[in-house]
Amino acid sequence: MIRPRVSRFPARKQALAAVAVLGAVGVAATACASGSSGTRSASASATTSDPRPSPSRTSTGPDSPSGPDGQNSQGSPNGSAGSTGSSGNTGTGTTPPSSSNGSPDSPGSPNSPAAPGAPSSNVTTPTAPGYQPPAVPRTNSDVDCSVAKCIALTFDDGPGPDTGRLLDLLKAQNVPATFFVLGNQAVKYPDLVHREYAEGNEVGNHTWDHKDLSKLPAAAVQDEINRAADAIAAAGIPRPTLVRPPYGAVNDTVRAVGGFPFIMWRVDPEDWKYPDPARVADQIVSHAKPGRIVISHDIHKTTVDAVPAVIQRLKQQGYTFVTVSTLMKGVELRNGQSYFNRPPAETTGNGQGQGQGQG
Repeated sequence: MIRPRVSRFPARKQALAAVAVLGAVGVAATACASGSSGTRSASASATTSDPRPSPSRTSTGPDSPSGPDGQNSQGSPNGSAGSTGSSGNTGTGTTPPSSSNGSPDSPGSPNSPAAPGAPSSNVTTPTAPGYQPPAVPRTNSDVDCSVAKCIALTFDDGPGPDTGRLLDLLKAQNVPATFFVLGNQAVKYPDLVHREYAEGNEVGNHTWDHKDLSKLPAAAVQDEINRAADAIAAAGIPRPTLVRPPYGAVNDTVRAVGGFPFIMWRVDPEDWKYPDPARVADQIVSHAKPGRIVISHDIHKTTVDAVPAVIQRLKQQGYTFVTVSTLMKGVELRNGQSYFNRPPAETTGNGQGQGQGQG
């Protein structure tokens, strides 16, 4: 009787089965060892050499709506990451203290990037009344107007919506001007008043709310001038030392109690009456003479539109633009007296003149 082929070699069957089992175990062990090693390697790489920025270490500027993971930074008034574990140190979750002026790029937080347009760390904009900022170099302040061909542009009744654009134009042309500011407008636009001074212009006093001083009692005259001076100083600049009476209107009472020199004008384009940039420019240029003061109003868009042509044409004629104080340097300005232009050399120390117009 012949047995089936499979059962004829039981020893070989057992040997083959044992080899198969050992082979499977070896493969599994190799795979297991390889997988464990790969996991540890990947983990190490993630913690030591991952080039991608970690959301927990990224600080966003104050104008950035979100971090790289789309989450808004929380817990920091300056917009930098300030939640737990997001300070970029060792997970302390503590936001670095900000400086007294609140700048995100100030000393004490050197890693916080400044947002576009943010002030630098050493710039402050104080608002406390009576604050005296460091001396700011005045454009053309060293010009001697007893020799040079000087003219002073002055702007009344502001600041207003177009004053910022006017300041841009003056700065681009390196031209200083004198702004006779209303107190109630200084309260409304303190940043513009501060900018006027900071960019090398002069800021004068145009009373609190443009009342005709010649029609007021002595106490009211003083109040109009003093309230305006307080508002201007509250914008973070020195108290003004020059006054322009509204409408150029003064009388014996105003002269007696005003307490400052009164700055009038010789050139008036009547921009308040004729809102035409070309006419305004023509009137200023055609009436310009060395030593004269020009009046106009930065509250009128058409006046600001005329300024580039005025500057270009007068520069071509050899004029140097100066502030009123530079124009009057060397002239003894007296409280209660009116000044319309730089007086001739033989009258220096008096400086009075005749003239009237809208202010």
